[in-house]
Amino acid sequence: MARHNRLCVIVALILLGTSACGARQNAASEPTPTTRSTTSTTQTSSSAAPPPATGEASPPNQDNRCTAELLSGSVESMDAAAGNRSAILVVKNKSQQTCTLWGFGGLELLDTTKQPIPTNPERTLDPVPTLVTLRPGSEAGKLMHWTVVATGDEPATGACQPSASALNVLPPDETAPLQVDYAFGPVCDHGKIETSAYYPR
Repeated sequence: MARHNRLCVIVALILLGTSACGARQNAASEPTPTTRSTTSTTQTSSSAAPPPATGEASPPNQDNRCTAELLSGSVESMDAAAGNRSAILVVKNKSQQTCTLWGFGGLELLDTTKQPIPTNPERTLDPVPTLVTLRPGSEAGKLMHWTVVATGDEPATGACQPSASALNVLPPDETAPLQVDYAFGPVCDHGKIETSAYYPR
């Protein structure tokens, strides 16, 4: 009887050990749960919208800008349409050094006594700014367009504005102008002149 009891205890221990091993094996075979990170990250994507374009490139660094004393100028006539006039303002490097132009610069109409008269230059024509390198003797151009028809409160008969005989031409990023002869009469619409940036010729 005692021997029978011992055998029962041994069998029970063996079964208990086997059950425990099976439990450990089942636990090992199950996938380990992963912890999802809650940290947010900033997503960068090549499809993100680019910043808005400005329409005009940034000016380059210029150590040798063309100044008024380096330039001479003239105005060349272009084909005229009814009520409209077009011309090219030409500047020439008259010096012995290379210089650069970038942009539109300034314009001012002068009367027969070389006094300023109403001028309203507008930057509307192509080409847009590009770096122009002027070697000695080389030229750059600037397109100009205006009307000779009285506009708004201007007189319908006679001259719409005082007649211009010269231009003060201010090179881009400069403060001193050069004077250029101008022989195209008055500029109506209160001196409005559409212009381009300078371009190489």
